[in-house]
Amino acid sequence: MHLLADGASHSGTALAGELGLTRAAVWKHIHQLQSFGLEIQSEQRTGYCLSQPLELLAAPEITAALSPAVHDQVLPVQIAWSLESTNTALLAADSPPAGRASVCLAEFQTGGRGRRGRSWYSPIGHGLCMSVGWRFASSPAALHCLGLVAGVAVLRALRASGLSEGQLKWPNDVLVKGKKLAGLLIDVQGESGGPLHVIIGAGLNYLLNAQARAAILAQGGMEPAAYAAVVDAPEGRNRLAAQLISALVEALGQFEQAGFSAFVDEWRAADYLAGAPVDVQLASGVVQGIASGISNDGQLKLQTDKGLEQIVSGDVSVRVTM
Repeated sequence: MHLLADGASHSGTALAGELGLTRAAVWKHIHQLQSFGLEIQSEQRTGYCLSQPLELLAAPEITAALSPAVHDQVLPVQIAWSLESTNTALLAADSPPAGRASVCLAEFQTGGRGRRGRSWYSPIGHGLCMSVGWRFASSPAALHCLGLVAGVAVLRALRASGLSEGQLKWPNDVLVKGKKLAGLLIDVQGESGGPLHVIIGAGLNYLLNAQARAAILAQGGMEPAAYAAVVDAPEGRNRLAAQLISALVEALGQFEQAGFSAFVDEWRAADYLAGAPVDVQLASGVVQGIASGISNDGQLKLQTDKGLEQIVSGDVSVRVTM
């Protein structure tokens, strides 16, 4: 994969020589990479090439680009070529020491998770699949707001990285012009009183090919957007990963000290759903109403025929009116 990342053409013979493999073995590896969602062109005379160059993840580059404010708080960055999910990997590991953050990224996830049982799909080198682990000595009063806090942190990083437009969709999606750019998933381990090991999983579309877009829509996901397509001068993947990690670690410390009150105004200013007619899927069924912002403790306020209701957890879609 590293040999193809430059986007140039490489003959099967040259690849076989570099890797110490037969041409038949190279062909099998190419087909495996294609099964991971990569668009690799094959020409009889010129060889194999990616449809576009890719910047592969590199721990030294990510570490060097972390903000000075959090650099010493981040444990050695872990990067995997392929694993089930970065959240699952950190859940299986020991929680980091207090005040330190563990970080795991993967080029490809075989079982990346989204909300409500959906999968998170991203071809190798096209997205950022990452998780940040943190240890709370005791359970924060507004722990249920952590997904909203993470959304604000991701939006902060993206705006600092050139994104001029961006909104937050309750509870924890980042959108651009109504299309999904990033999603967040929170996992928590520990006793209710603490200590707690929390994992913030973030999936972001950096690039988006036709196969990935089709796979996302096929499972009922929102129309996706790609960072590199909506930013005039996009950061490289490694630098953007460092900015996301830095923003999340800073937000975790801020949340630990000040709670959700330090984030609520930013979240409201970026609220994608405010004033929209929505359907909210709850365990008991679908509730319809007009999204009316969020409460101070992060609940979705919904104006229904029965009055103003507050939703703690649910899956929200904007209702198309004729």
